Amino acid sequence: MKITPVKGRPLLHWVGKRPVDTVNAYPAQLVETYNVENPEKEPTYNRFMDGPNLLFHGDNKEILSTLLVQGFRGKIDLIYIDPPFDSGADYVRKVKLRGKKEDLEAEGHSIIEQTQYSDIWANDNYLQFMYERLILLRELLADDGSIYVHCDWRMNSCLRLVLDEIFSKNSYRNEIIWCYRDIGSRTTPYFKRKHETLLVYSKSETWIHNVQRGEIADSTRKRYEEYFNENDQITYAALKESNPGVFAKLKGIPQDLNDIWLDAKQGAQLTDWWTDISPLKHGFTESIGYPTQKPEALIERIIKTSSNEDSIILDCFVGSGTAAAVAEKLSRRWIAADLNKGAIQTTMKRVQTCIDEPRGIAHYRVNNYDFQTEHELKEIVVSKYGVETDRKAAFFDGTLNGTLVKIADLTKPLTRLDVQIIKDELQNRPNETRDITVLCNGSEVGMQEELDKDNRIHPINKIIVQDIQRDGVTTYSPAEADVEFQREGQNVIITIADYMSPTILARLEIDRTELFDEHIDDFRAQIDCILIDTDYTGEHFTIVESDMPEKKEDFVEEEYTVSLPRSGARVAVKIIDMLGEETVVTE
Repeated sequence: MKITPVKGRPLLHWVGKRPVDTVNAYPAQLVETYNVENPEKEPTYNRFMDGPNLLFHGDNKEILSTLLVQGFRGKIDLIYIDPPFDSGADYVRKVKLRGKKEDLEAEGHSIIEQTQYSDIWANDNYLQFMYERLILLRELLADDGSIYVHCDWRMNSCLRLVLDEIFSKNSYRNEIIWCYRDIGSRTTPYFKRKHETLLVYSKSETWIHNVQRGEIADSTRKRYEEYFNENDQITYAALKESNPGVFAKLKGIPQDLNDIWLDAKQGAQLTDWWTDISPLKHGFTESIGYPTQKPEALIERIIKTSSNEDSIILDCFVGSGTAAAVAEKLSRRWIAADLNKGAIQTTMKRVQTCIDEPRGIAHYRVNNYDFQTEHELKEIVVSKYGVETDRKAAFFDGTLNGTLVKIADLTKPLTRLDVQIIKDELQNRPNETRDITVLCNGSEVGMQEELDKDNRIHPINKIIVQDIQRDGVTTYSPAEADVEFQREGQNVIITIADYMSPTILARLEIDRTELFDEHIDDFRAQIDCILIDTDYTGEHFTIVESDMPEKKEDFVEEEYTVSLPRSGARVAVKIIDMLGEETVVTE
């Protein structure tokens, strides 16, 4: 599929800048559904309006490409994205096991930190990353649609120029400043940075905009009402002469008295300076422990302004799921995506519980990405070997004992192609004399012998393979779940008898050989939620029953009784633990 060329002249240049000219669809695999009958194996626009809302797990560039090919081009009414800010930080969420806070703290393992995503970029990669995705988002946007790009002081000036190029300067609508205050934070040698920016662009010269009004002081309203109401026939000059103080406060001169009366009666139209939404005030009541979570009131204002009830909302950096949850509450159709598996789990859970009867959710995986698992494997290896990492390095991952380090894909053995890619990179570095340490999880047969021979012939830039399997590094052990099923006619009694996550135990520095119940009184402390499919076919998981305790001190139930929809139906249980690991057990 061809992509429309960007509209404006280039305003910003960076190394490797290139537009997106064509897109290819990637297969979408149906993973999970909630409150959906007969879901599509792959989502299409033709079925979307009468079907479920869509949640995608994968690289959003590939997801956006798939949406374009599947008929969503020009169909999205509102896009809100809260992308990485190029902050140079890793964002983690604090994970607490379930149970009473004092009991867990007494054992010294109340909190586990889990990386959700890294916001560290090399050179110009950030701009190219955003450039490509914004081009695809423009293609998806409806003619009367709008896009809100959430950013802060780090990249707002660059993103403004990129947006001018892609959408054109004439499509710029607002720079909204969301500002807030706090107390008690550290003293800084500069004015505290307490605002973020929303850059707003439309697709064309007409766009959806529902005026939002804010509160005005009662004293101000009364002063207006003293001089006129809906039935008064008072002239503009008389009103100005009789109350010059009121007019002195006005930003510009109203064209007629109807504008003044409307502001007095319903509140003044909101400006581009938002001070009434506090992340602290809303964060205490809404927080689910996800880093960079935004208040629902902020997203609600955006959705109410720039969409109608039949509109489609898209957020391809969905994170904690705020945009999807608010869209659900406001009866909008929504599409959400994220690369982080934890974000997908959080959104799926949050939308299910945000209202009594959500429309339905179909969860797809695109190109089979699983960032969270791969990221955590890499972190374990870096820690075990003491690699000094360089997050901004474009190719190599860091250094170790005077060598450059390349961490291979740890989900598969090292291949000869992987080694050749390293050699090709070294060809571009003629002055590099260091050897290369490759950390891998197994390798192809005969790989070591070939490298030993090559290293004797070429003593500079020797490639040294460090196989973590041979070194006894255990990168991952699946959770162990004991689930019992007992049939009684058309009912099945499900008992969660036991659960143990080696990953959680490792994070808590508990030795598996020690008695488990000496450290965790109730195995359910590790379990976040229980999902049940009463007619599991193995193709995807259909959530029919769910147990999602709202309070962290509460546990999931140990026993469930479910009814079978038909004779011969098979029951499956999905256990999601506090670190997001999923374990499916079937009869």
